[in-house]
Amino acid sequence: MHNLRFALRTLRQSPVVSLVAILSLAFGIGANTAIFALFEQVLLRPLPTASPTELVNLTANGPRSGSNSTNNAGGSDSIFSYPMYRDLERVQTVFTGIAAHRSFGANLSFQGTSSAAQGHLVSGSYFPILGLRPALGRLLAPADDETPGAHRLVVLSHAYWTEKFSQNTQILNQALLVNGVPLTIVGVAPRDFHGTTLGSIPEIFAPISLRETLTPVWKGLTDRRNYWIYAFARLKPGITLEQAQADINSNFKAILKDVELPLQKGASDRQRQP
Repeated sequence: MHNLRFALRTLRQSPVVSLVAILSLAFGIGANTAIFALFEQVLLRPLPTASPTELVNLTANGPRSGSNSTNNAGGSDSIFSYPMYRDLERVQTVFTGIAAHRSFGANLSFQGTSSAAQGHLVSGSYFPILGLRPALGRLLAPADDETPGAHRLVVLSHAYWTEKFSQNTQILNQALLVNGVPLTIVGVAPRDFHGTTLGSIPEIFAPISLRETLTPVWKGLTDRRNYWIYAFARLKPGITLEQAQADINSNFKAILKDVELPLQKGASDRQRQP
């Protein structure tokens, strides 16, 4: 309700903004049952993607024993651990792919000039699932997100490229310091794309597997009890929402029972039963 009230206030302040509804897929995190809920999420602007109604947000209701970190993208029912995201990505069969994203604060520096900015940490599947094409160079791809800390790449937003670099096409393959870490600029996002988090317009996009590299005081990438990732997916052609719910729910419950629940130290015996 808090996110909905925030969105409605934003819309009242910006009457020219269009509304886009994204179907949201919700599955429960309880051991015994998984509960689905379908709702419409109001975004600040239309996503410049093909068939946006095929996109579904993944949410997981229920208690979490561990670290929970949220932002404008959603509440505690919308976050996953990095290992859980990778598990779901690996076992699912009803989506063209699952994408992960998370906004973060970034200090950007290029040739001695620094500025505070917003960034998006995104999975390699993020841009392909959205179906976006670069304004310059290329966007991040699955191969750019395979090994944590290894792929030190960055994509600039079109607005940042325009404001800071005057749309200089020679910017490719140069180094941009992000929180003191040199990342190679590989491309520029399309003009009308402003990210996927309500109230956060990013200047850059970097691989989500770089989080520990870009925020060295944080160590939680492999921690199944550290919940911080937001996820969405695109339905495969011919797959209904009901089919997707049944499939992902079954896989999710299996992961919970076999992997996640043993880590929930405070869970009761009743909660641990299948």
